[in-house]
Amino acid sequence: MSAPALAITEEYRAECLASRINQIATDPANPSQRSLPAYRLSARLAFETAAASTIQPGDCPCDWCGQGGHDPIEPQDGE
Repeated sequence: MSAPALAITEEYRAECLASRINQIATDPANPSQRSLPAYRLSARLAFETAAASTIQPGDCPCDWCGQGGHDPIEPQDGE
């Protein structure tokens, strides 16, 4: 299911989480070291949600991209 607004929001959240993971991982004294697995899981799930909410190759419903199985130039169904 395509949900572009959700995809953009989740991708942004995942990118922010990835940045936070990098900050935590590069500082051994960071008190959030114990939470690193939770941050990683959250980032992975956010990226997965973003991907699932975006139109993937082959999912495009339009005929103009050439993936809908119809020729956009020739009339279809008596057009």
